[in-house]
Amino acid sequence: MFSKLPLIATAFLATLAVAIPNAPPPPPGTTNLCCSTVGTNANPVISTLAALLGVSLTDVLGNIGVGCTVLTVLGNTCSSTTVNCNSNQLGGGLINVGCVPITV
Repeated sequence: MFSKLPLIATAFLATLAVAIPNAPPPPPGTTNLCCSTVGTNANPVISTLAALLGVSLTDVLGNIGVGCTVLTVLGNTCSSTTVNCNSNQLGGGLINVGCVPITV
């Protein structure tokens, strides 16, 4: 029974290696996130949340992620929008700026 364990483990690791895409690593200082909302500061959901938190997004260019969780290499799945954001977080981490959509 236990003699098949190394074979099963090897098959699992080989399958896992094929399943992980060979995408280049993200730039330093960035994080892969799964965000419930991604848009610009013109998005009403984002602007309303920022106003409630007392955060000004008027000078922010590009995409903003809201309600984000960190994606790990192995495990997390994202049913919303997957983005790569720089390390700038506002509103206690609820708002992430400098986000670029990615395909996982």
